[in-house]
Amino acid sequence: MNECQLNTFLTIVKYKSYSKAAEVLDVTQPTVTSRIKALEEILQCQLFKRIGHEIYLTEEGNLFIEYAKNILLYINHSKEIPNMVKDPIIKVGFSPGYSHSFIVELLKTIKSIGDIDVQVIEGYDSVSLNERALSGEVDLIFTRNALSNNQDITSEYLFENNLVVVLPKEHALCQKQSLDVKDLSGETIISYRRNSTLWNLIDKQLNGAQNITRMDVDNNEMLLNAVANEIGIGIIPKLGVDRRYESEVEVREIDEIYNIPNHVYVQFRNNSRIESLAKKIIYSIINHKYTEAQ
Repeated sequence: MNECQLNTFLTIVKYKSYSKAAEVLDVTQPTVTSRIKALEEILQCQLFKRIGHEIYLTEEGNLFIEYAKNILLYINHSKEIPNMVKDPIIKVGFSPGYSHSFIVELLKTIKSIGDIDVQVIEGYDSVSLNERALSGEVDLIFTRNALSNNQDITSEYLFENNLVVVLPKEHALCQKQSLDVKDLSGETIISYRRNSTLWNLIDKQLNGAQNITRMDVDNNEMLLNAVANEIGIGIIPKLGVDRRYESEVEVREIDEIYNIPNHVYVQFRNNSRIESLAKKIIYSIINHKYTEAQ
């Protein structure tokens, strides 16, 4: 059993056609047929059946899909063995909303460990990062959602990354002792990726504010910059507030928004190299979180 056979099988499953699979894989149709026949001989069962001009999976073929995906996944992971005996390389992924200073603390920790090549990746959202961890594209991720029932991934809950309101330093609301959602009426509310699951929860709480104007920006840095320039009020996870803006913005809490669940899970692939590095990085993250809170 080899990669070519497994990839060919999954390509036929996807396109429901031998000829289309041959086109996608850039091989001849007889080659596709030969690979499937060889695979069926190894498995001692038929994977596809033809009814008229249509191709259908057999019951055995349906069962084999997940096995084929997992075998390919392990094959890809095994190709990393040569890199494992060289200087360590780790790919770390974050869901959106972490500050520049937070990422810098992480990089300082990795540098202090020594002899580690690192790639920091900001995912579009937690769901896409989880998928990349499952596929082996990233080694360690920080996301809102835990990956459950997966023997290849360790998931640990760290803490809540509560949502806060960020105001321009001279904004009138800075003079109030406490804020509620109604105080945001008539304001421009700046969001970052408003189509995310997290912002759907925020929007439900903002129903109590009247006549608000919306502004959605591309990234965390742009949001803080807009607030600092008095364009509007931002809503952001607490760990997204960068120290560089301390003199230009004020961070306040609104209970209805602050109490929206925003979990931070760390998740990493189960191998000795990653686990050792993960524990050191996790310690740095927790230390940063509680140092900032003091």
